[in-house]
Amino acid sequence: MKILNTLSLLSLAVIGSKAMKNISSKELVKDLTIGWSLGNTLDATCFETLDYNKNPIASETCWGNVKTTQELYYKLSDLGFNTFRIPTTWSGHFGNAPDYKINDQWMKRVREIVDYALNTGGYAILNIHHETWNHAFQKNLDSAKKILVAIWKQIAAEFADYDEHLIFEGMNEPRKVGDANEWNGGDYEGWSFVNEMNDLFVKTIRATGGNNALRHLMIPTYAACVMDNAVNNFKFPSGDDKVIVSLHSYSPYNFALNNGAGAISNFYDGSEIDWVMNIINSNFISKGIPVIIGEFGAMNRNNEDDRERWAEYYIKKATSLGIPCVIWDNGYFEGEGERFGLINRSTLQVVYPKLVNGLIKGLGNSIKTRTTVRKTTTTTSQSQPTNDNSCFSVNLGYIRSENKNKNK
Repeated sequence: MKILNTLSLLSLAVIGSKAMKNISSKELVKDLTIGWSLGNTLDATCFETLDYNKNPIASETCWGNVKTTQELYYKLSDLGFNTFRIPTTWSGHFGNAPDYKINDQWMKRVREIVDYALNTGGYAILNIHHETWNHAFQKNLDSAKKILVAIWKQIAAEFADYDEHLIFEGMNEPRKVGDANEWNGGDYEGWSFVNEMNDLFVKTIRATGGNNALRHLMIPTYAACVMDNAVNNFKFPSGDDKVIVSLHSYSPYNFALNNGAGAISNFYDGSEIDWVMNIINSNFISKGIPVIIGEFGAMNRNNEDDRERWAEYYIKKATSLGIPCVIWDNGYFEGEGERFGLINRSTLQVVYPKLVNGLIKGLGNSIKTRTTVRKTTTTTSQSQPTNDNSCFSVNLGYIRSENKNKNK
């Protein structure tokens, strides 16, 4: 019966939908080059200031970024990016139990942006982000499972006919928010929660049929961190060759992410990056398990030359192991917040071209700007947000003390 069910799901993947290649995730990631995240946009939350019932899609711009456009993705594609992560918060956009019905307008807008990314010929990664119902405490597990199944069933149904260029990412940085173990790699309670939710996510998507029988899926370690205790207690599913480990690593911490005491603006030591890559290699790559670093970056400190060297070093190390990386761009360039902006989404100007060049050089290529003529639309003016969502790998005991979502 199990064999018959599997064969039925596989047949559904090619009947009545866009043909989907039956390839392993290990093969798929070879086609991913460099990625870009639409940060602080669909993942923005403004529960206190917005009436979600009155305007279900207003949250897209409530952290200060402009409405997302097709030409933004065409520009990024011209720069050499071919993988586009679309962080999406579903809270505020779905109804009550037991159905947890996602608002039709919100789902339509998410689909539009997914299509923007896929229209470039590249890949899109769609996830759930900034949720509060999936904090990794045992007391939340039963209710979190119900919501996860309901939300992902609806997402899977919406995109059931999309091919392998659309990847689903089950959770973003699931962790014990507010707990002493939030950013130190977790504990038994947190690891168990994440492992159970990852397992349920994979089973839920597979059961929906269509192309989802062959959908490539990303699942994170605890908090998506690259720490020994998080990695060692992570359970990777067996018998499914279309699953990818999702990790985040803002390294070196003091150069890339630290916004307080100890922060540095010069990149002169790649040992922490080496440490991160060695952990990933020994635990996953060497065992034939594919990995995507779904978030990385180094914030602006008026040090673009150093960030160019950092980008080339980081990407060269990751590329040598076959690990695609997705840079975090929250649209924020100046101020006291976490300044991970890369491209001005209003003018489509690359604010830090040397940084982009470093990324491309790390792939082993020089930057090649294409001049494809495409249909464009207009955008509105842009203000700068002060919030981002970003995990980081921790080495030598570095732990971020404040909540990363504090500044909005």
